[in-house]
Amino acid sequence: MKYTYFLVISFLITSCSNNVIDTAIRDISNLEQNSKLKNSDSLINSYIRFADANPSHDSSATYLMHAAHICVTNAKVVKGARLYERVANEYAGNSIVPQALINGGIAFATIPDPAHAKKLYDQFITLFPNHPRIEEVKKWSEYSGLTDEELFRRFEARLNSKDTSF
Repeated sequence: MKYTYFLVISFLITSCSNNVIDTAIRDISNLEQNSKLKNSDSLINSYIRFADANPSHDSSATYLMHAAHICVTNAKVVKGARLYERVANEYAGNSIVPQALINGGIAFATIPDPAHAKKLYDQFITLFPNHPRIEEVKKWSEYSGLTDEELFRRFEARLNSKDTSF
């Protein structure tokens, strides 16, 4: 009898949990489809709340990436950069981690926070040494944090050595 009671309670909890998740996803979808709200703080916060409440759900990493993108495009670059970094750190096995590291590095570079940008670029280099964009990210890491004068000197030195691989 206790076993049956436990099964019924477990089923009810699971059903309620799935209904809450389905409702949240439906609410997010409605916000995304509303042209006035598709870049709003309401949508950003809905994405983040969903990921906070359901960190292991398949959509959580993607929702955080969407939130980060909206933040960066709406001049909330610091918040967006931190969200990209969160995706990279919390969803290590997810296929979007390389893009999160690149986007986060670029966002931190524009703030500017070159040390943080370099950290994300170096994390990318370590984790994805065979990625198609590895050479590009290596260059970004190399140049991250250099002053304009240092960049100019490197550019000039490469011109003088006829090395055109920028």
